[in-house]
Amino acid sequence: MSDRQIEVSEAAWRVILQEGVDRASLRAIAQELGTTIGVITHHFRNKDELMLFVLDRVTEKLLEPMQALSPEVEGIERLGRMLAVMLPINPDLTEILQVWLAFLGYAVGRDELMQEHQKRAAQLKDAIAQEIQALQAEDIISPRINPDLEARNLLAFVNGLAIDSMVQDRPLEPEIYLELLNRQLHAIG
Repeated sequence: MSDRQIEVSEAAWRVILQEGVDRASLRAIAQELGTTIGVITHHFRNKDELMLFVLDRVTEKLLEPMQALSPEVEGIERLGRMLAVMLPINPDLTEILQVWLAFLGYAVGRDELMQEHQKRAAQLKDAIAQEIQALQAEDIISPRINPDLEARNLLAFVNGLAIDSMVQDRPLEPEIYLELLNRQLHAIG
């Protein structure tokens, strides 16, 4: 990954937030970047390749804070902090989630892109499932809980809150999202 690819993806990110993925043409991205389409196609063969790169960056921005949690954060609190990166509790996370959801909408009906989106979603699910397994090994949560199924349940919950925050005229306060997540976690803890 080159610095220029990152610059192009950040310009694409901004255009996606302003215009949506469908309107994020190479021309619009080049204009946002203050360059030519040729500069973009030097790094990305087409729009779909660029969009996959942007999706990789979104996935990284979600996984990095999950993986970078301090070892002092333990138990259910650790799982909660991992899931909180998928909640719209600050402007950066809200932006990440908007791009993630915009890409999901764009991928509908485009089988190859949907499969790629599903691969990245599986990475997030696997990270949560591994944490659940670790909590089971520490006897913090029941060994009867299926880690994969519970990871899907928890991700569906935070994804639902993220979508709700974007479709409501008045999203909830960040503290409320965290309180709702804590309630959900106490149901398994």
